[in-house]
Amino acid sequence: MGNNASNLSGRMAISAMSHMMNITKPQLLQLRDRCISVSIKDGSTASGYKLLREKFLQACTDCGVSIEPDYQVFEKLFAMWDRNGYGVDTLTFFAGISPLASVMDVNTKLQFAIEVFDHKQSGRVGRISLIRILQAINVTASYFGDKVLVPRQIVAIVDDLFDGENRLKDDDTIEYEGKVETLAGHPFVLEFSNGQGSSRYGNAQ
Repeated sequence: MGNNASNLSGRMAISAMSHMMNITKPQLLQLRDRCISVSIKDGSTASGYKLLREKFLQACTDCGVSIEPDYQVFEKLFAMWDRNGYGVDTLTFFAGISPLASVMDVNTKLQFAIEVFDHKQSGRVGRISLIRILQAINVTASYFGDKVLVPRQIVAIVDDLFDGENRLKDDDTIEYEGKVETLAGHPFVLEFSNGQGSSRYGNAQ
């Protein structure tokens, strides 16, 4: 039962949980696409899409993500993110839960999280988008009780990556292919992946 491969870190509960999950990366991408199709187009969200709870749970059923523990874990994570009951940012949420569909190393998990957010397959990621992606993973990890990073650390990680990179002037994006190894090797990312974060919390920020 569950996924098989080397994990992100034996010290992290989110990594242990990924070994118990049945969902694969292709299945998560299928679920993401299904959820985009049933999302509300909403300019107030970072991705432009808002996903409601009932639509998410129906999409899980439609895509075959309806067995334990996957359905129950996703339902509880969605409830944590959707504290006010108004829905969640579709792509940010999926970036946050993406580590649960991968049991490979931190490089692979980060690469997949960015690819999940980049649903148009542009190969580029913006500074603000990358901050949101890392914050989303942080929030999911916090749900499982892992020690996580504080916001200023996440901003520092992204700023350090973007320094000196060639950006498109109109949207402040960089090509992320080949950059993930640098991202994964950042001291704050290593601190997080080794279970040595400086904060714990259980609510989406």
